Amino acid sequence: MTTADRVTRRRARALRLAVLIAVLAVSTVIGLVHQVVAGPAPAGVDALCPFGGIEAAYSLLAAGAFLPKLAAGSLVLLIASVLVAFVFRRSFCGQICPLGTIQELFGRLGRRLGAGGRAVPAALDSPARYLKYVVLAVFTIWTWAAAELVMRPYDPWATYHHLTSGELLTTFPVGLAVLAVTAAASVFYDRFFCKYLCPMGAFLGIVARVGLVKVRRDRGACVDCGKCDEACPMNVRVSEATDVNDIECIGCNECVNACPVKGALEVRGPRETRVGAATLTGAVLAVMLLVVGVTTATGDFSWTTKSVVAKSREAGAFDAGAVNGRTSLAEVAEASGVPLESLLERFGVPRGDAAKPMREIKDERGFTPEDVRAFVEERLAKP
Repeated sequence: MTTADRVTRRRARALRLAVLIAVLAVSTVIGLVHQVVAGPAPAGVDALCPFGGIEAAYSLLAAGAFLPKLAAGSLVLLIASVLVAFVFRRSFCGQICPLGTIQELFGRLGRRLGAGGRAVPAALDSPARYLKYVVLAVFTIWTWAAAELVMRPYDPWATYHHLTSGELLTTFPVGLAVLAVTAAASVFYDRFFCKYLCPMGAFLGIVARVGLVKVRRDRGACVDCGKCDEACPMNVRVSEATDVNDIECIGCNECVNACPVKGALEVRGPRETRVGAATLTGAVLAVMLLVVGVTTATGDFSWTTKSVVAKSREAGAFDAGAVNGRTSLAEVAEASGVPLESLLERFGVPRGDAAKPMREIKDERGFTPEDVRAFVEERLAKP
């Protein structure tokens, strides 16, 4: 392999890492600002997670409405990630996903400490890989039946966006534990959550079976050094395949960039088209940006949250799903037409706190935004 080839591969790895860190940084900033800014603010985590689109599917198809807390952005990101999967397999996981990036950064730390890159014993690893499909099935069906985001308190990504929130220990204690275990386990075992628990990864793995682009190994050129296996964060046995069709492959191309023999491992598309690792990263990013850009222009993807008053005016009726911890009882009264005094009396809130976000007073007063939604809907349902 020439020096130029080595430089090309280093640049491809650097580009992928740069994209991963950039996506993580942007989503982190949006999440932090969402938690601390009063009034209109950047979109919350529920608009920044493609799995929300899966959770919302039944409600959207059956009733034409999103589940409470969800935003159209989640469906937009789901569509974008599925488009990526149809062409580039699970490359969303390996090229974009910020939760995957967190795991990867902890994995890099583990390798620097000499503790990382381990493999779970095969007797445990093989059956454990099916857990993410169980998680996918359980939470999807449960959400569709309950018509609410039942996974939210257990979700490490939602928890990550609430690390600075007063709700962290009251709403997300389980999610915090999952996030902590994910980070700690990733120090020793690469992409621990991706391998065993991620429902989005499970879904994309199913879709990815029809993916057009895959890694191909030239058996004649391969020297059986095993470096591809060592580099794979998902522990796919690349050295034993001709076409890497394993649904665990996340399209990160670390195996390709680690191969010491030019042409032994390559990314191939339709009609045997060679696709460079850096080109694939750019293509995946371009698809995501194109979908988000177009839907931003059409208004289907919103980078900011709208108040319950604004959403209710747009809908022409009270939008209960827009009521959340950022909403005040005064806003609920204005949007719904339910007298403010009735709300203050029902939830034991003094008038001086009527304009405060519910997340600041709900624990002291012993109620939740869900309680407020239910009360208002019951009042509006009475003739």
